Amino acid sequence: MKPTEEASPLQDEPPPGNIDFYVITTDFGCGEIKSSKNTGTLVDLTGAGMGMLTRVPLKPGNIVELGREGESRLGIVMWSVEDSTQFRVQVRFV
Repeated sequence: MKPTEEASPLQDEPPPGNIDFYVITTDFGCGEIKSSKNTGTLVDLTGAGMGMLTRVPLKPGNIVELGREGESRLGIVMWSVEDSTQFRVQVRFV
């Protein structure tokens, strides 16, 4: 890692593995609303983002809170591809 790069708190443990996440929506009358806890399978991880497999139908633009062992990070879904049983999703950290 270059000295000027900031390490992601989710980079402590390399893939594969499970990662918990919540989908965050904004209700302008109530603030943020989180979905129930979901789980995905981490398939790749960089300082800028991560890829995962999940059964949750995430769409580009969804905001997610990702967490692993007490650490959490916000991200935005950049793309999502559905196959017969799950979605392959790419998340960019914000």
